[in-house]
Amino acid sequence: MNLKSKSLLINSILIAITTSLITTILHEGAHYVTALAMGVPAELHHNYVSTPDETLLQTATIISAAGPLFSLLFGILALVISVRLVQISLFKLFMLWLGMQGVLTFFGYLLIAPIAAEGDTGKVFSHLGFPIYLSAAIAVISFIFINKAFSRLARYFAFYKAEAFSDKNEDCRQLLTYPIFASIILVTLLNLPVIIWVSLLPTIFMPMTYFATMGAYKRLKITGNQVVIDKISIPLSILAAVTALLFRYLV
Repeated sequence: MNLKSKSLLINSILIAITTSLITTILHEGAHYVTALAMGVPAELHHNYVSTPDETLLQTATIISAAGPLFSLLFGILALVISVRLVQISLFKLFMLWLGMQGVLTFFGYLLIAPIAAEGDTGKVFSHLGFPIYLSAAIAVISFIFINKAFSRLARYFAFYKAEAFSDKNEDCRQLLTYPIFASIILVTLLNLPVIIWVSLLPTIFMPMTYFATMGAYKRLKITGNQVVIDKISIPLSILAAVTALLFRYLV
């Protein structure tokens, strides 16, 4: 395999996996910090935070809401940084993925709320007394919104190219197609073992939202200069390894 011609692919896979793990760690960290701030003893794990069974319902609801809300705010901030960066670089691409991961985490939990009462938003909706039809309506609206939003973000992937003469299909495969599948498979494996099955739903199904971005990318008319990614980033490789080790340490 010509590593130079696959550098965009390798970097993109590293970015997709690393940003997914960072988002999850920060998401669970938000639950953990909120619990401690409210005087609730908690334990931080890689994909969940455990609290005592006797925790007051209202307190537990606030703790549950903290993760998705933090993910949304953090995701928006990362997206703003990425969009405003003038220089086209792997850092800009990294922040784009990081922002999308954060936003997706929030809306993804809204999507699974009707079928996952044990999830963050499922617990919040239950405490608020939301009927199932309202949860389902919110899920449908969230699905439409996130697909439209991610389709609009496709143009920011058009700044990157695998090789000087690679076509758009090859660039799309390296930028989105293979990284999406790699993220689903590898991050799911890193999440094992799980306490409850619902914790795997976001990991498996949320990244599929990126197919909306991929579809919109394929419809783009790409003009202008693009940056050829022909080197595998050493700092990114180190960050990916450290993040994966930290994630597993929290098991």
